[in-house]
Amino acid sequence: MHYVLNNAPLRAGDLVLADAGAEVAAYAADVTRTFPVSGRFSEQQRDLYCAVLSVQEQMVRLCHADAGYPLNEIHRCSTHALATELRQIGFHAAERDIERQLYPHHVAHYLGLDVHDTIDMSRALPLRPGMVVTIEPGLYVPYDDRFPKAFQGIGVRIEDDIAVGQTEADIENLSASAPKSPADIEACMAR
Repeated sequence: MHYVLNNAPLRAGDLVLADAGAEVAAYAADVTRTFPVSGRFSEQQRDLYCAVLSVQEQMVRLCHADAGYPLNEIHRCSTHALATELRQIGFHAAERDIERQLYPHHVAHYLGLDVHDTIDMSRALPLRPGMVVTIEPGLYVPYDDRFPKAFQGIGVRIEDDIAVGQTEADIENLSASAPKSPADIEACMAR
């Protein structure tokens, strides 16, 4: 999941997935963006990116107490939503393949004084106002003939830090200023 050698050359056509942790005033942040080395997404990269972005936006909207969801249920919703989004771009995968191979991590973790704060706190607890969580769906398509050739080798994750609200209107995306739409990312890459 994490490439730590950081010594591979970047080639036109590749994507860079940057998972960045930071600290401000003793509080942690954890933000991930995926961007194209060449400055523009290929058609297949854009399709997968937009699928993950759609799911990420849907899951952020569930981060309020009135919804009554714990992180584990948001994860289940994200897996189902990824299957739906993939079908819309002609990528048919069973939810079990999504969960086991294409999306091998949880959609969220708690965030606070550390990047993975309160590791002993269950993801089965309903979200409450004031909690801060990450929402980070991802898709990582291996070179495997069970998956469409056009998408093989593409990996995308999008992560934001979310302050849970009482209602959907109260949700605050603490990392909203980091460019996220394909158009915004390509505009940044063009500078």
